[in-house]
Amino acid sequence: MTDLVGAAEIAGGAALFLMLVYRQVKTGARDAWREEAEAQTARADRLENEVARLIGVVELLRKENGDLKARIDRLIGGGE
Repeated sequence: MTDLVGAAEIAGGAALFLMLVYRQVKTGARDAWREEAEAQTARADRLENEVARLIGVVELLRKENGDLKARIDRLIGGGE
């Protein structure tokens, strides 16, 4: 009977230890996924801002190009 109680104590202690380790691993994995999600969100925000800036640059270049085209057309048309 004493051997059975001793074995039960060891099994219970091992089970408790494994449960604590499992919980720690699960919590660590959750934290790692949360950190990765936050990093990806920050990256997406940076890319969104960069795309908006590039769209502004392209619009400016289109306007400048349109003005230049109009000037050339006037010069060519006026010279004929």
